[in-house]
Amino acid sequence: MGKVMMMDINEVEWKRDWPRGLASCVLKTPDATWQYWELPPGGGADPHSHPEAQLTYVQSGVMKLIVDDEEHIVTEGCVAYIPGNVVHATENIGSCVVVNIDVFMPDREDRFQSERIKDIEHTVK
Repeated sequence: MGKVMMMDINEVEWKRDWPRGLASCVLKTPDATWQYWELPPGGGADPHSHPEAQLTYVQSGVMKLIVDDEEHIVTEGCVAYIPGNVVHATENIGSCVVVNIDVFMPDREDRFQSERIKDIEHTVK
């Protein structure tokens, strides 16, 4: 049986020095990388690609997702699958912060586990 891995975004250090004003935190597992993002209005990721496949879930807000030069408007509750090695970009086109969650499969070697900075005790007593 494998080890259960957990992360609370309220307990970890966020990376806030991404281009275009993004903030994120990361959970790494042996099989996938999970990354939680907050994109300010106008913020987003410039065109890029990576070998890992990606699932993107928009928890809140309105985001433009460009995949191979095709634009998609994704809103709260939308999930998109982006195959590996496909050029894609994002942009918050709304007036509120976009919260989106990416799952990369397999694990992305260029992402690093967010450092735990406090413990709010998620154990059952």
